[in-house]
Amino acid sequence: MATSVSEYVDYEEKDGVGIWKIEDFPAAIDAGDMKAAEQHYVETASDPEMQSVVVTIGGVENMDSEVLEHVEEEWTAVAAESGVDFTAYVADGIARLSISQKNEAEDVVTKGFNEFEPALEWAKEKRTS
Repeated sequence: MATSVSEYVDYEEKDGVGIWKIEDFPAAIDAGDMKAAEQHYVETASDPEMQSVVVTIGGVENMDSEVLEHVEEEWTAVAAESGVDFTAYVADGIARLSISQKNEAEDVVTKGFNEFEPALEWAKEKRTS
């Protein structure tokens, strides 16, 4: 069952994989909603048992530079701080690739997906490998 982290972000865990669902990423950034979500991510994903995560991202069909800058700066730092090994990003269209490539944290493997289920399967597979 999902837990609300902030106005635009929900969290749940399945089979040891942390799952953050961002309803509308640009709106969450504009509202200052991402700080709480990113803090939750660091606190939750820092658990040594959590090696892989899935982040679903809505509202990024028309990504602007602010969204990509946020991913490059904030999510790179958050990923490095948490120590997660594998991150699957789920977003529509080319956004999944742009976002997964902008996270530049060392020692984190990122992959973009169009759909949630394949992303979750990949994350579960990586967790057990």
